[in-house]
Amino acid sequence: MAIQLTPAKRAFTACSRNDISINLQVLSGAIPNDLSGHVFMNSPCGTVNSPTPYQKYLPYPDNDKINGEWGDSLFNGDAMVFRFDLDEPGQVSVTSAMLKSPCYWADLATKYGTDYYKDGLYFKGMGIARSSMYIGTRNQLNTAISPFRFAPDQPTRLTANFDAGRPYELDPVSLTLKTAIGYRKEWRAEFPLFLDSTFALDQSSAHPSFDPETMDYFTISYEKDLSNILFSHSFSENLLGVKDFVVSEFQHFEKWLEKLPLKGLVYAALLKKFITHLHHKFDDPSATFDIHKQLANAESETQAHEPLTNGVSILRWTGNDGPLDQWDVINAETGKPLVIYQTMHQTNFSRDYLVLVDSSAKFALDIIENVPFPNVPWLNTLLRGLTTKVVQPETPLYIIRRADLKPGATTVLAQSFIVPLETVHYSIDYENPNGQVTIHTAHNTASCAMEWIRPFDYLATQPDELALNNTLGLMCCGEMDIGRIGKFVVEGDTGKIISQQIIAEKGFENDEIGEVKAHTWAIALNTYRDIISAERTVGRIVHNFWQCYGLDYRMLTVFMQELYQDYPNRIIPVDKLLDYTRHGVPFCLVRQNTETMTLDDYYLFRMNENLRSLQFVPRKRAKGEISPIHEQLDGYILCTMVNGNPDDL
Repeated sequence: MAIQLTPAKRAFTACSRNDISINLQVLSGAIPNDLSGHVFMNSPCGTVNSPTPYQKYLPYPDNDKINGEWGDSLFNGDAMVFRFDLDEPGQVSVTSAMLKSPCYWADLATKYGTDYYKDGLYFKGMGIARSSMYIGTRNQLNTAISPFRFAPDQPTRLTANFDAGRPYELDPVSLTLKTAIGYRKEWRAEFPLFLDSTFALDQSSAHPSFDPETMDYFTISYEKDLSNILFSHSFSENLLGVKDFVVSEFQHFEKWLEKLPLKGLVYAALLKKFITHLHHKFDDPSATFDIHKQLANAESETQAHEPLTNGVSILRWTGNDGPLDQWDVINAETGKPLVIYQTMHQTNFSRDYLVLVDSSAKFALDIIENVPFPNVPWLNTLLRGLTTKVVQPETPLYIIRRADLKPGATTVLAQSFIVPLETVHYSIDYENPNGQVTIHTAHNTASCAMEWIRPFDYLATQPDELALNNTLGLMCCGEMDIGRIGKFVVEGDTGKIISQQIIAEKGFENDEIGEVKAHTWAIALNTYRDIISAERTVGRIVHNFWQCYGLDYRMLTVFMQELYQDYPNRIIPVDKLLDYTRHGVPFCLVRQNTETMTLDDYYLFRMNENLRSLQFVPRKRAKGEISPIHEQLDGYILCTMVNGNPDDL
């Protein structure tokens, strides 16, 4: 079954911000008559200034000025929520609406062309974030939808979620926002000592958890050392018309950095001082940067402020109108508050345990600044090189006894364990017999889910060629090794790993690409029956469906190659990886049998057919009718696609 809004050819990032309510047209195949229910998804959809793709230059009358949103990450945009209605036999209809949180209206009121914009009071695209030094940070709610209900006879309710903001309840019928979850004071806001802004940066999880058996809605709120974000605010518009002396100054600074093995806050503080120096030099050409003096100042300042506040709180909502239940998480090994070094993109649970993750999705200075020097591309490359980080090649996870989440307690202990590969998404069997928790993991190896293709990027397979214009802003899914699927059984009370199994499949024989079958290149999202149900838990996941990105030369950049060419867990040699990428491997939907750890079935898309979100839709059966096949196979996978023009390959 292939359905889409129109057969028109569009750039990868093209979108419309207009709400729709239409019946989809069938282009090929037929829509099954036993579909039922509703599928919800949300997606970034441009900014108040324009839909994507972002144009390089601002509109008239400033069409000689470069658009500050040009080349921004596709994920940095307002949310549009979609509802696919499947109850009409042989028909799929879709309704969409922009999600308009309070900060959306502030963004709209200060958009390009307003007096507020002229006065500098506006939100600015900053890579994966959208912020204003004076107003705060946007909660764009564009990443995931979560169902819940607090009574068996209550209709299913929804929240829209974002990694950098509180979840909001969403009306599933009107597709309008209702209210944020929790009071403002219940969330740990970043930078309370530095910024007194209207819209705080609330670091949370894009995937909160709801247990339909206990009627508990869990999410997290956390703080970590993000002081280097302040450095990105130091850029101002006058640096965009960069002069030759800036290039010279950066060259001198880079030579010093080669001699100074700086880490952490000292590095960030010194970079901030250097950018401040560049500001001064615009007005005073004789200004110099005394590296030894400024380094001493940076070390003194950071020593005075260290350690900065780090901490994680578990928040539980049970449907009441009062405060959320809240516990600060203590690392059982250190006896100190939990420290998160990357992000907490997901949460998950079993009957007796919560499992938290320090996700393999980096948060570094290079991904919160987009194209600071649009007139000097190599300078952008240099600055990104100075401020970037690689994703850690292993993943810390933390397991917490749900019985320890007691009323009146303020803290809870977490046992830690390490998964020996990068992990962003994971699923958990609800049943944990004998206190043993089974975790199913996606390993996005030698890649970074937070990176995207920028105007100054070059292709790894053609190092003299810039990235294609119609891919700008896309998540840089070009990977530098093959992805893997894992299964870990963990002792819940101690965090000890009892057993682990990891598989990787190239999808073709020998060293040359011939016929391609099921593979795990760039493993990413997954689905299975009742994956986030508000009505049922899944005691044991047997059939797990995975999205695999494949290999596409348009997506692998020189920057990603340089970051991960020395990847320590490598299976595929770099030269073979580049050969495979030149050839191309298409997206694949695979079905994994978790008991045998085999890929038992698959659907291979054509090149330029790019699978994005996926949802299991159960087959509609009469009441009391018994399925002749395994329940977890009794249905369909609804796939949303981002398809390019076949002639573009």
